[in-house]
Amino acid sequence: MWKVLPVIALGLFCQAAMAGPVIGVSWPGDTTHQWKLDAEAIRDAVSAGSGAVIETDARLSAAKQILDVMSLIDAKVDALIVAAVDPRALEPSIRAAVAAGIPVIGYDRPIGLEGVLSIGFNQADVGRLQSLALYAARPRGGWVLLKGDFDDPQTARLYAGQIGVLKDSISAGLIRIAGEAYTPGGLSLNARRAFGNILDATRNDVDAVLTPDDASAGEAISVLEERGLIDKVAVVGQGGDPETLNRIARGVQTATIWEDHEALARKAAEAALQLADGRLPMELGVARRLGDGQGTTYELNLQPFTITVDALGLALSTGWIDAERLCHQVPAGHIADCP
Repeated sequence: MWKVLPVIALGLFCQAAMAGPVIGVSWPGDTTHQWKLDAEAIRDAVSAGSGAVIETDARLSAAKQILDVMSLIDAKVDALIVAAVDPRALEPSIRAAVAAGIPVIGYDRPIGLEGVLSIGFNQADVGRLQSLALYAARPRGGWVLLKGDFDDPQTARLYAGQIGVLKDSISAGLIRIAGEAYTPGGLSLNARRAFGNILDATRNDVDAVLTPDDASAGEAISVLEERGLIDKVAVVGQGGDPETLNRIARGVQTATIWEDHEALARKAAEAALQLADGRLPMELGVARRLGDGQGTTYELNLQPFTITVDALGLALSTGWIDAERLCHQVPAGHIADCP
């Protein structure tokens, strides 16, 4: 897990690091494989740029993350990277950082505020790739759309990308929406509950499931296994964590949209160093007018990739997963990447 400095030590750390830029990083606080590797990549990239990193851990608490961000502002960091627990709850503290002259990067989860640069993966692109991958496996039949949290702007982007691909097939009657549901808080257990309810309502008459993330995909697959439907229903998620890649290798998940977080972390670190050096967000990202028309935010999106059983070598070649984890419980010779 990344090193977390006590708040009282932040100022002393900054004073000791005057030789180079100090980048503050506010993590949401869970201990997933993704965030651990992201933190390591950011530290390495900032260090390569002769900078130093201060990291805080919100422990999945939006209230604590507000205090964390204010502590980083007080420490006078030169740039701030924030992976938000709740972007809306953080808005006052992000505005305080911008007002203090500290450039802010919304990491992985966009922060739609004046002057903020958000670096991540365009969820509309992810949704489009999800639908294309699932359509290749199930071009007809009843589809379930699990959407994520209603209040998360990323949910609407993902859905727009999905429906943009499916609308003609829906209009032609080739695909019918067997059920759709939001998952409060974006929690995978809520996705499990919603999917179970849809299966009950349709008497298990479902052929394909689009999920907002791979944790939700895993819960949907668990429900399908309990009901003896795992060989009938295709499931697609997004994220590409090692457990998901193993499910794809074993043939229980159809595909995931993989987001290369090591590349994302390096890009965020490079951008933070550039902003600390005086570059402007408009020089690094694409301008987006805010919904209220009162300002401009900026976005820099990396390309996501579709991972099916035939593309698992991509994750292996980048070191995101090793062969032992990928091939766990995969019969020898079942796929090319697991001899």
